[in-house]
Amino acid sequence: MIQQRFWKTGTAKIIAGTLCAHYTMLLVGIIQGFSAILLPQLKTTDKYKDLTEDETSWIVSLGTVTNPIGSLLSGVLAEFLGRKRSIQLAAIPVIVGSLLLGLAQNVNWIYAGRLITGISGGMSPASYTYVGEVSTSQARGIMQTLGPTFASIGIMMTYIFGYFLHWTTVAYISIGFAILSIILMELVPESPSHLLRQGKKSEGFDILLWYRCDRSVAHEEIDRFYQNQKEANSNNMSFKDTYFGPQTIKPFLILLGLFAFQEFSGIYTLLFYVATFFEVADPNFDEILGSIIVGAIRLVMAIVAGYLVNTYGRKILCTCSSIGMAITIGAVATYLKYYEIHSDQEKVAPYLPLIGMILYVACSNAGLFPIPWVMIGELFPVKVRPIMSGIVVSLAQLLIFICVKVYENMTNTLNLSGTLFVFMAVSLLSAVYCITILIETRNKTLEEIEAHFRGNKKISSNGGIDNVFFDNSSENLNNVKNRTNTGGLTV
Repeated sequence: MIQQRFWKTGTAKIIAGTLCAHYTMLLVGIIQGFSAILLPQLKTTDKYKDLTEDETSWIVSLGTVTNPIGSLLSGVLAEFLGRKRSIQLAAIPVIVGSLLLGLAQNVNWIYAGRLITGISGGMSPASYTYVGEVSTSQARGIMQTLGPTFASIGIMMTYIFGYFLHWTTVAYISIGFAILSIILMELVPESPSHLLRQGKKSEGFDILLWYRCDRSVAHEEIDRFYQNQKEANSNNMSFKDTYFGPQTIKPFLILLGLFAFQEFSGIYTLLFYVATFFEVADPNFDEILGSIIVGAIRLVMAIVAGYLVNTYGRKILCTCSSIGMAITIGAVATYLKYYEIHSDQEKVAPYLPLIGMILYVACSNAGLFPIPWVMIGELFPVKVRPIMSGIVVSLAQLLIFICVKVYENMTNTLNLSGTLFVFMAVSLLSAVYCITILIETRNKTLEEIEAHFRGNKKISSNGGIDNVFFDNSSENLNNVKNRTNTGGLTV
């Protein structure tokens, strides 16, 4: 019965489309994890062993400085060329930048390679937009968490490759993954929402039917789409009303705030500097091995988050995640602070920073790391979704660059313990923000979310047309059986 529901409700096709679209996040993970294997290897080579602290800081941060360009570019491309082509084009900077890194003759080549690959690192909004539009309301949460899961896979793969291979070889391997990303997106169709927005109703319906495997459900979703567009256009909204109305500004401010707490809580900073963190915390510890362990925990928790977000929702996960991060990073900071004060004492249990970092990563990946990325494909109206997603992600990426760039300045001024105490304080503030500001979108259709921000109460709040494969109620099982027996009409 489960197998029958899996195929007849279109769940298999939604999963296939999600995997192909979110595969591009594997490239993002490779870009994010590359500096962690690059810096330790550079220090052991004659050509680069004399790099200054400022130069190493730029090598790390240049992988993020062009992320905003990629995010803005992704939004524009997704709007005018479609979500599918935008996702495919995200692979091009990886190919060019990785080639420069592999052929690097001096530090300037490394700078250039990091800058160019960083463009791809910011081009993720299109994949989240695509997955949000092809998924049903009940499946959307778990499907969107596959984006951070692929990023975690990319990070862990990079750590493992870097443990056994030279960093130039890892750069060449990245090119192969980028080419595969282009090929995979050729296997799935364009987003039906994009086609409907372009006036291609017949083509949009065919693709939606392909994803839903139920003609009545596809008709209902298309009717709801056009009804929502009719209501959105009922006031003949101008450009200003469209982009600066409450249905756009409120999601923008909510997401920007959430991303700000994500970045300033240290999630990305410690990701880029994970090897350096272990080197400072315990000089005798193998920093690359520590990176691999952390990468494995990220991957496991990214998978767990897929279940949690569908079970408990966005709000409670982000709140609990933030509190857990504050506790764990605060414990590590206290441990390090003690030995900064009593530097003449031999460290007791020197593995504690590793345990604390593992718990911190586990807490962050259970909520505050994946949830903002899940919600960029949910909160914005379809009319402005690609553009506004690109804008908010570009600003988030700018914050990542700032956080990564000032990390070494912070540790020089506040020591590592003081920097971690700052991350703890931000994590606590994040918990307050999630409790008071963040909205819950679990089981809500994209149309219902848009209506909420417009203040429109006409659309029902029953969760919309859910993916029946994810609903195990006896009533739903009968509906699936009836649809199957009647050629798609619900009896």
